Amino acid sequence: MKKILLSGILALLVLFTACAEKEMVREETAIEASEREMYPTSAGIISTPDMVVEGLNEFSFDIYRQLNENSDQNEFISPLSMSAALAMTYAGAEGLTAKEMRSALHFRPQLHEFHVDYGLMLDSLSKSNDDFEINIANAVWVQNKFPLLKRYIETVQIDYKSESRELDFVKKPEASRKTINSWVEDKTNDRIQNLIPKGVIDADTRMILTNAVYFNAEWAEKFNKDRTRKETFYPLGDGTTICNMMHQRGHFAYSKINDTQILEIPYKGYKYSMMILLPGKRNGLKNLIKQVDESMLEKHRNNRKWEDVLLYMPKYTLETDYSLKPALSALGMQIPFTDDADFSGMTGKKDLMISEVIHKAFIELDEEKTEAAAATAVVMKLTSAAPVQRAPIEFRADHPFMFLIKHNESDAILFMGQITNPGVE
Repeated sequence: MKKILLSGILALLVLFTACAEKEMVREETAIEASEREMYPTSAGIISTPDMVVEGLNEFSFDIYRQLNENSDQNEFISPLSMSAALAMTYAGAEGLTAKEMRSALHFRPQLHEFHVDYGLMLDSLSKSNDDFEINIANAVWVQNKFPLLKRYIETVQIDYKSESRELDFVKKPEASRKTINSWVEDKTNDRIQNLIPKGVIDADTRMILTNAVYFNAEWAEKFNKDRTRKETFYPLGDGTTICNMMHQRGHFAYSKINDTQILEIPYKGYKYSMMILLPGKRNGLKNLIKQVDESMLEKHRNNRKWEDVLLYMPKYTLETDYSLKPALSALGMQIPFTDDADFSGMTGKKDLMISEVIHKAFIELDEEKTEAAAATAVVMKLTSAAPVQRAPIEFRADHPFMFLIKHNESDAILFMGQITNPGVE
């Protein structure tokens, strides 16, 4: 018998596979007795939305390091989209497959409470208002009449609020691809296009899990366009380039951890912020990436002050795409990509595995706002303080830096990236 392959594509959106007919009743999730004792549900220790956020942020730094530690290029990802797509996949994982995913992705044990709390976190992040727009969408696409377990279907539909739809991957792979890509484009305001390239869907495809994230917000205090001018930027290595540098003087949450300046630029409504991490040395980005983690952000939170700052920041637009399989494997998630994978929580059989995980993301930043989007798909196939009165602090982002977009209340990281050469219009 052939084994069903779970192939993943990650971006601002995460693709899901829905149930067709012949729903089966899933047995109790298998978990080691030691884990049941360590995380007793009755004691409420298994999971909380705060624990989910903590795990998300730890995964964010891990996956970013794997993808970009040796990169000299501009980079941009949505750890949230990756994590959400894989969390839906994790809902069907069992045994060693679940254990590896839990460790690599910093998830809680494979119990229903985790998925409830993950859904609560997504709900808390996806509340748009008049000040900003954010959309987090999940969908499950499944081969006609391919049976999934009832419990798995209920988890992705109820906890992750995923749409469910049947397609004919076997006879109409190209039409199916266009349908899913169109959904992604719609959920990301056309910023993520052609998420699934030709050839990914074939006659062996049985399931696709997708997640889409779209963010569009104005700065709380906009930059004056008349002050933007072409200035020198110092990329990694030698030489210089020219960028469109924006200027603003204002009060921002600021700290200096070791030789890294950290600044938070709030968006309108103050629910979200962009955090910039600027190395003290012009070629200090790679060293920063090696060091940055949740503890560094915790030091920033404990030491930040409301400071008078002269801010210089370049405009930029990025589009990126990644194959995540090598990075996830390096983090210890290996069995899910092999014939030994156990996704019996989806179908009742050990007939699924992950073939590929692809991520695609977009960001555009200017004087008025930031617009960002990303998408992720998992494809299953058959296969084998008050301001201080002193001179303002200068924060001049004229050399490579890291940045992230975070939810202020929870500190959940939605997007991360680095600018090594912003270019010029």
